[in-house]
Amino acid sequence: MYNFGVATDSLKKTPRSGRERAVIITQTPMRITLAGGGTDVDWYSMVKGGAWISASINRYLLVTLTMTEDQDFIGYSYGQEAIQGNSYKDIPNPYVKACLAHTGVTKGVNVSITSEVSGRSGLGGSGALEVGLLNALYTYKGESISKMLLGKKAFIIERVKLGRDYIGPQDQYSVSIGGINYYERDTKGNMTVEPLQLSLHTISELESNLLYFRTGIYRDAGTALADQKNHATSPASRRTSKQFKALDDIKKLGQKAKQYLLDGDVDAFGRTFHEHWTIKKMLSDKISNPQIDRWYAEAMKMGALGGKIMGAGGGGWFVFYVNKNKAAFRKKMTELGLEERKIRFDFEGTKTLINF
Repeated sequence: MYNFGVATDSLKKTPRSGRERAVIITQTPMRITLAGGGTDVDWYSMVKGGAWISASINRYLLVTLTMTEDQDFIGYSYGQEAIQGNSYKDIPNPYVKACLAHTGVTKGVNVSITSEVSGRSGLGGSGALEVGLLNALYTYKGESISKMLLGKKAFIIERVKLGRDYIGPQDQYSVSIGGINYYERDTKGNMTVEPLQLSLHTISELESNLLYFRTGIYRDAGTALADQKNHATSPASRRTSKQFKALDDIKKLGQKAKQYLLDGDVDAFGRTFHEHWTIKKMLSDKISNPQIDRWYAEAMKMGALGGKIMGAGGGGWFVFYVNKNKAAFRKKMTELGLEERKIRFDFEGTKTLINF
């Protein structure tokens, strides 16, 4: 089922045989969805096929991997979580534990993870963790692996090994490959990736007009995604549910958005955000709430052409498309309690910063 095609662009690795110490640091970006979000999930794409546009951004997760003096020892730290011992199975983070088991590197290393973005922000943090850690672990083993295959492995770890049957592969591929890309997933799970050949002017306009705000509301993406899946795949509603219809409309809108970007019609692209947000709220009552709706209404009054909550919804980061009066817009959003974050695109994807 999960056939993701042939890998093309290999990450450079140095074999570790004969080495007595290792320090490896990988950097992996977060991602935003520009169009077609949600159509990658299994329950939809395996029936209708998915299509979306994602971009990696300059907010990063760092993984530091060091060898331990005692080769039977395992160490782990991430935020407030820390553990030292002789069994990787005691690590509380399921993503870390699954990546270690998958690669067979279950002892003899310290794993330290730091992120510029809080968890549950809707920016693909779990995907960045999986991809960044796998990158470090394969580097440690001296194995060469393409970014396409790295994204595939990270997705399968979360989807299959961790049983997250409500997710799709968007996050893992976006943060692994980097850049602004158009993705398609067919009903057999095959992935195609098309880097969008955007002009420098279009990229500059996007970076200028897309304004990002942290809501301070942390949410579990699985709650909203599982709710959508449960409603869409019940025997009485399969293929005819409002969730399927909404994602049909989101996919079509995403394909329009792609053409707007290629044509350099950035404002027309920005207007698709409002239509997308209106449709997205039909997927689940957990995507928005009265506070989010109030913020959104004020943003539209202040001149935004559209906006949406990143990720599955319910909290995290807001992004708005604003092409004029930006100073007044920023001031109003700050008064409403939102915290702006200045963001640019990342065009490198996951990479190894240090390997010695």
